[in-house]
Amino acid sequence: MPNYEYRCTKCENQFEIWQEVGADAPPCPQCEGEVQKIFHPVRTIYKGSGFYITDTKKNTGSSSPTTSAPAPTPAPASTETKA
Repeated sequence: MPNYEYRCTKCENQFEIWQEVGADAPPCPQCEGEVQKIFHPVRTIYKGSGFYITDTKKNTGSSSPTTSAPAPTPAPASTETKA
């Protein structure tokens, strides 16, 4: 069963309760008033490579990454002559 957090609309009392998914909201334990569920952001953990900018950043001087290798330099021309 999940743990839900509620806030009373009358007395602003904030409390947590373990209850089944889809169950009706309970009344406030202090004043028996109506309550609203409080939502929190989900905690996300990224594991492995590829999630950080430093994992993919290769070139610091270029705005777009280059994927091609530099062209190979040609071999020097032969100066030998056949006799």
